Amino acid sequence: MKKNILSRTMILLGILIASFSYTGLKAQENGNFITNEEKVGDLIVSKVIYKLDGSLYRHMKYDFTYDEQKRMTSKEAFKWDARREKWNPYFKIDYTYSDGQITLTYARWNEAHKAYDAQVEKSVYELNENNMPVACVNYQWKNDKPKQAMAFSKQQSCETLLSLKD
Repeated sequence: MKKNILSRTMILLGILIASFSYTGLKAQENGNFITNEEKVGDLIVSKVIYKLDGSLYRHMKYDFTYDEQKRMTSKEAFKWDARREKWNPYFKIDYTYSDGQITLTYARWNEAHKAYDAQVEKSVYELNENNMPVACVNYQWKNDKPKQAMAFSKQQSCETLLSLKD
């Protein structure tokens, strides 16, 4: 009798723990995706995105690097290749900082060269005295020649572009 009560208690405890774990996972869910972040201190150094479709499937991975001022210096994205069971490079964004400016350079992975192509797109953000974007210019390269694509002077437009890059 005692053994039966103990086993029922253990089963109930296991169910409670599982339900709390599932609730924590659901809190991270964004649509049909779940993220897992790896941090060093207060900085996110890696983020894996899982697709939720009955089971969890690897989807995308992002690796981040920072400078000594804890500003992001690069963001590298990888796509999961289920057939080969490995992460394949996808794109990279490099961030450079100067007085009153942030420059983002975007490059795509070239499988034939096994390297990132020369910059494909570049965005330059002008910052105000509060380090908020107030203007931005976006460049795209075609046949190794830069072509100015967009220029914005409204803060809202810059914030939209910043969120698209990150």
